[in-house]
Amino acid sequence: MNVETAATLEIKTVAELRQMCKSRGIVGMSKKRKDIVIDALLAKNIGTATSNIGEIVKETKMPSKIASEIPGPVTAVSFGMKSILTKPSARMGDKTTTTVQVSCGANTAEFPVIGKTVGAVQEFLKEVLNIDRIAEGQVNGKTSTTSYVLQEGDVLEFIKPAGRKG
Repeated sequence: MNVETAATLEIKTVAELRQMCKSRGIVGMSKKRKDIVIDALLAKNIGTATSNIGEIVKETKMPSKIASEIPGPVTAVSFGMKSILTKPSARMGDKTTTTVQVSCGANTAEFPVIGKTVGAVQEFLKEVLNIDRIAEGQVNGKTSTTSYVLQEGDVLEFIKPAGRKG
Protein backbone atom coordinates (compact mmCIF):
# COMPACT_ATOMS: atom_id res chain seq x y z
CA MET A 1 0.00 0.00 0.00
CA ASN A 2 1.22 3.50 -0.85
CA VAL A 3 1.88 5.44 2.36
CA GLU A 4 1.91 9.23 1.91
CA THR A 5 3.64 11.87 3.96
CA ALA A 6 2.14 15.18 5.08
CA ALA A 7 4.14 16.98 2.39
CA THR A 8 2.81 14.82 -0.46
CA LEU A 9 -0.76 15.13 0.82
CA GLU A 10 -0.49 18.91 1.17
CA ILE A 11 0.12 19.23 -2.58
CA LYS A 12 -3.18 17.50 -3.46
CA THR A 13 -6.51 19.29 -3.76
CA VAL A 14 -9.24 18.88 -1.16
CA ALA A 15 -11.33 16.93 -3.68
CA GLU A 16 -8.46 14.49 -4.30
CA LEU A 17 -7.91 14.05 -0.56
CA ARG A 18 -11.61 13.41 0.06
CA GLN A 19 -11.61 10.81 -2.73
CA MET A 20 -8.61 9.12 -1.10
CA CYS A 21 -10.52 8.99 2.18
CA LYS A 22 -13.53 7.47 0.45
CA SER A 23 -11.42 4.80 -1.27
CA ARG A 24 -9.74 3.88 2.04
CA GLY A 25 -12.96 3.64 4.03
CA ILE A 26 -12.48 6.83 6.06
CA VAL A 27 -16.00 8.19 6.53
CA GLY A 28 -17.21 11.66 7.46
CA MET A 29 -14.66 13.65 5.46
CA SER A 30 -16.93 15.03 2.71
CA LYS A 31 -17.20 18.50 4.27
CA LYS A 32 -14.08 18.67 6.44
CA ARG A 33 -11.25 21.17 6.01
CA LYS A 34 -8.09 20.11 4.20
CA ASP A 35 -5.97 19.87 7.38
CA ILE A 36 -8.50 17.57 9.06
CA VAL A 37 -8.67 15.33 5.98
CA ILE A 38 -4.85 15.13 5.87
CA ASP A 39 -4.75 14.22 9.58
CA ALA A 40 -7.29 11.43 8.96
CA LEU A 41 -5.26 10.04 6.07
CA LEU A 42 -2.03 10.17 8.07
CA ALA A 43 -3.73 8.42 11.01
CA LYS A 44 -4.97 5.70 8.65
CA ASN A 45 -1.42 5.32 7.24
CA ILE A 46 0.02 4.94 10.76
CA GLY A 47 -2.59 2.27 11.55
CA THR A 48 -1.75 0.42 8.33
CA ALA A 49 1.98 0.59 8.97
CA THR A 50 1.73 -0.72 12.53
CA SER A 51 -0.88 -3.38 11.77
CA ASN A 52 1.75 -5.33 9.80
CA ILE A 53 4.07 -5.63 12.81
CA GLY A 54 5.03 -9.22 11.97
CA GLU A 55 6.35 -8.15 8.57
CA ILE A 56 8.27 -5.27 10.17
CA VAL A 57 9.87 -7.70 12.63
CA LYS A 58 10.96 -10.00 9.79
CA GLU A 59 12.45 -7.11 7.83
CA THR A 60 14.38 -5.71 10.79
CA LYS A 61 15.22 -9.10 12.33
CA MET A 62 13.88 -7.84 15.65
CA PRO A 63 13.55 -10.49 18.39
CA SER A 64 9.92 -11.60 18.79
CA LYS A 65 9.96 -10.76 22.53
CA ILE A 66 10.69 -7.10 21.74
CA ALA A 67 8.18 -7.10 18.89
CA SER A 68 5.39 -8.16 21.22
CA GLU A 69 6.07 -5.07 23.35
CA ILE A 70 5.63 -2.63 20.45
CA PRO A 71 2.42 -0.71 21.06
CA GLY A 72 -0.23 0.02 18.46
CA PRO A 73 -0.45 3.36 16.69
CA VAL A 74 0.01 6.53 18.70
CA THR A 75 -3.39 8.21 18.97
CA ALA A 76 -2.57 11.24 21.14
CA VAL A 77 0.43 13.04 22.54
CA SER A 78 0.50 15.90 25.01
CA PHE A 79 3.79 17.50 25.87
CA GLY A 80 4.85 20.86 27.12
CA MET A 81 8.16 22.41 27.96
CA LYS A 82 9.47 25.87 27.46
CA SER A 83 12.93 27.32 27.71
CA ILE A 84 13.50 31.04 27.51
CA LEU A 85 16.76 32.62 26.36
CA THR A 86 17.49 34.79 29.41
CA LYS A 87 21.30 35.15 29.35
CA PRO A 88 22.60 35.14 25.77
CA SER A 89 26.16 36.00 26.77
CA ALA A 90 26.43 33.28 29.45
CA ARG A 91 28.38 30.07 28.92
CA MET A 92 26.77 27.15 27.10
CA GLY A 93 24.17 25.44 29.29
CA ASP A 94 23.41 28.59 31.30
CA LYS A 95 21.86 30.68 28.52
CA THR A 96 18.27 29.56 29.00
CA THR A 97 15.76 29.29 31.81
CA THR A 98 13.34 26.38 31.75
CA THR A 99 9.85 27.07 33.01
CA VAL A 100 7.44 24.89 35.00
CA GLN A 101 3.73 24.71 34.25
CA VAL A 102 1.83 25.92 37.32
CA SER A 103 -1.96 25.77 37.51
CA CYS A 104 -4.83 26.33 39.89
CA GLY A 105 -8.27 25.46 38.58
CA ALA A 106 -8.72 26.99 35.13
CA ASN A 107 -5.72 29.29 35.59
CA THR A 108 -2.48 27.95 34.17
CA ALA A 109 0.81 29.45 33.00
CA GLU A 110 4.53 28.76 32.65
CA PHE A 111 6.86 30.30 35.25
CA PRO A 112 10.65 30.12 35.81
CA VAL A 113 10.36 28.56 39.29
CA ILE A 114 12.86 25.69 39.07
CA GLY A 115 14.77 25.51 42.35
CA LYS A 116 11.93 27.17 44.33
CA THR A 117 9.84 25.34 46.92
CA VAL A 118 6.14 24.58 46.40
CA GLY A 119 5.32 26.82 49.38
CA ALA A 120 7.30 29.74 47.98
CA VAL A 121 5.59 29.39 44.60
CA GLN A 122 2.18 29.24 46.28
CA GLU A 123 2.87 32.43 48.20
CA PHE A 124 4.39 34.22 45.20
CA LEU A 125 1.62 33.30 42.73
CA LYS A 126 -1.43 33.37 45.02
CA GLU A 127 -2.74 36.60 43.46
CA VAL A 128 -1.76 35.79 39.89
CA LEU A 129 -3.37 32.33 39.76
CA ASN A 130 -6.01 32.91 42.47
CA ILE A 131 -4.55 30.15 44.67
CA ASP A 132 -6.62 29.52 47.79
CA ARG A 133 -4.77 29.52 51.13
CA ILE A 134 -5.90 25.94 51.87
CA ALA A 135 -5.00 24.59 48.41
CA GLU A 136 -2.63 21.63 48.38
CA GLY A 137 0.29 21.48 45.98
CA GLN A 138 0.55 18.48 43.69
CA VAL A 139 3.71 17.86 41.71
CA ASN A 140 3.34 15.55 38.70
CA GLY A 141 -0.07 14.43 39.98
CA LYS A 142 1.08 13.46 43.49
CA THR A 143 0.50 15.41 46.70
CA SER A 144 3.63 17.29 47.67
CA THR A 145 4.97 19.00 50.76
CA THR A 146 5.48 22.77 50.77
CA SER A 147 9.23 22.16 51.13
CA TYR A 148 9.54 20.17 47.87
CA VAL A 149 12.02 21.89 45.52
CA LEU A 150 10.76 22.06 41.91
CA GLN A 151 12.91 20.45 39.24
CA GLU A 152 13.01 20.58 35.47
CA GLY A 153 10.08 18.69 33.95
CA ASP A 154 7.79 19.07 36.99
CA VAL A 155 4.16 20.13 36.63
CA LEU A 156 2.76 21.91 39.70
CA GLU A 157 -0.96 22.12 40.37
CA PHE A 158 -2.75 23.64 43.35
CA ILE A 159 -5.98 21.86 44.29
CA LYS A 160 -8.48 22.86 46.94
CA PRO A 161 -9.45 19.78 48.98
CA ALA A 162 -13.01 18.59 48.32
CA GLY A 163 -15.58 19.27 51.00
CA ARG A 164 -13.57 22.03 52.70
CA LYS A 165 -14.89 25.55 53.06
CA GLY A 166 -12.47 28.38 52.81
